[in-house]
Amino acid sequence: MAFLQLRMNWRSLLYNFFSMGRLNSLILFLSLWISPLLSVGGGLFAVEVVGGVDAATEPEGESTGERETAGKWPLTAGDSILVDLEMSPEDKNFEDKIAHFFLNRDEFGKVLKQISDLDAEDFRKRNDASRALVMVAAPIEHLLGGARKDAGAEMSRRIQGILNVRIKRRRLDALYHVAGRLSSKPMPGWGLPLSVMASTFDPVSHWDLLRMFELASAACAQKQDREEFEKSLTSEYQSERELAAFVIGNRFLPEIEASRVTDFVADDEFIELAMVRGRAATGDAEVSGQLLHLLGSENLRVRHEAGTLLRRLHSKDFGFAGYDPADAREEAVGRWENYLGSLGDDVAIEPVRIGRGARGEFIVLVATPPGKDGAVTPWTTSGKKLGKSQLAASMAALRPDAISFNGSVGLAVASGGGNEEGRVGVFTYEGKEIWSASGIPVGGGAAIIPGGRLLVAIGSEVEELDIRGGRVGVWNVPSRIFSFKRLRAGRFLCAHPEEGSLAEYGVEGRLLWRVAGFNYPRWVDRLENGNLLVVVNADKAKEGSELRSGAGKMRVIETSPDGKVVFSSIQPNGVNLISSVARLPNGNTLIGTEKGLAEYTPEGYAVKVWLKSVISTIHVR
Repeated sequence: MAFLQLRMNWRSLLYNFFSMGRLNSLILFLSLWISPLLSVGGGLFAVEVVGGVDAATEPEGESTGERETAGKWPLTAGDSILVDLEMSPEDKNFEDKIAHFFLNRDEFGKVLKQISDLDAEDFRKRNDASRALVMVAAPIEHLLGGARKDAGAEMSRRIQGILNVRIKRRRLDALYHVAGRLSSKPMPGWGLPLSVMASTFDPVSHWDLLRMFELASAACAQKQDREEFEKSLTSEYQSERELAAFVIGNRFLPEIEASRVTDFVADDEFIELAMVRGRAATGDAEVSGQLLHLLGSENLRVRHEAGTLLRRLHSKDFGFAGYDPADAREEAVGRWENYLGSLGDDVAIEPVRIGRGARGEFIVLVATPPGKDGAVTPWTTSGKKLGKSQLAASMAALRPDAISFNGSVGLAVASGGGNEEGRVGVFTYEGKEIWSASGIPVGGGAAIIPGGRLLVAIGSEVEELDIRGGRVGVWNVPSRIFSFKRLRAGRFLCAHPEEGSLAEYGVEGRLLWRVAGFNYPRWVDRLENGNLLVVVNADKAKEGSELRSGAGKMRVIETSPDGKVVFSSIQPNGVNLISSVARLPNGNTLIGTEKGLAEYTPEGYAVKVWLKSVISTIHVR
């Protein structure tokens, strides 16, 4: 106990110095060199090993997730973290307070040099760089994490110490919400700072964050900024080029000669797509032709995003998926051509945006085995437990291990139980139960379809149930289904662990897409950018009973939309079961296990333990 107290006191002392801006060289020395002797993992905070990385853990009883916010709900899920950091959007000096969250070009170059100096031969240069990086006010955790992946032992240890100091401030999370605030309540002059910050982020792992940046930058851009955005089209950083193209398409296109626009796009489909995104966000119906053209792109990401925009622009779905086989894509493109050719010249199109920021505020639903706090609780995306929610309370009665939503019908589904005690329920978003049924061994999950009917995965079948719970139809699939989910009208995603495959099925179980080669996949979801989050066995594939039973440790991988390229891998240490995974808008990943709920960066660094309890399922909506 005395040792624990010592650790907590060191944490409090050093963290208070850091928060007050008085972290001097002595404290940095302690944090980077002495604190490894006082805590597991070598940081300023008490650290617990959660998955193959060190997870910052708050003292018992002081977890942010265990303190309910004042009142029933915070201002918004986004505003709550800004208030916590004394950056309330309601403050008169809000603009001054957020200024230090943005790097200018010189500061960005300086940060990159300091990160490089962490591996310098000169000991003093390494120490100077460490001290300087701790003090940077803007979010740079993603840059440090990226550098740590290929770093040697000395550099990796230094980065670990710096991250342990910085990570509690959740600057990246705050930056996402600052961008959200700027997109909804623009402030002149902030378009270009957002452009510079965008250049620091990877366009794949921080897809949602960059979509929010685009909206905010376009909202804040001024006429005098146009020339700078045009220059940014030739930036060395892809994210900055795409943001500039979005802003030009959204704000400045009518002012630019057509020939110059052609020069901007040239042979870069990412620039063309970003400019189309900007135009679509204004409701420009003429982009339909460009999107149709981009459906034939050689680049998978371009095809996927173009298809998403077309569906949303016209509220139609002709079955196109960028990762489908070529012949299926060609047929779907033909259907789009026929439809667009049948439209008149005066087509009214509502402005359309993609990314989580386009949908407004959202929450995280966390399901645990029933206890004193209930089986389902709502949280902000920043890890703060919210007040009461009727939807969460209604779902809790089912003890769910799967939760899904269908925005087209405005209903949610909760299901639980892999035996004869299994239950499913359909609810409105306000928590009113539409109908429920018991005695159904759900197992793999459930999805709502038009007419209030359910599709329920049971073993190697998908049963269609009416509103009385009676079976009215059945699909037969090749092998047992795990993690059955509805993606959109006529497309359902699932994992076949014994086959080592992921598949999408259409109505009545028609196979639409399949990819094999995974080691016992037991959970899968498709992100809005098209990428797949998959829970697989961490051990190499083995023959015999071990593979059939799914024995071995687990990891979470993110792959390209076709499942063929792995972008990242996170393996929680000491965990036997990963029950559910969700992507947060800040680019981090929530992983629910039998040990609890933890949040990881794309590089696999655990930034926060949300909850220490068995997790049944999690869902971000």
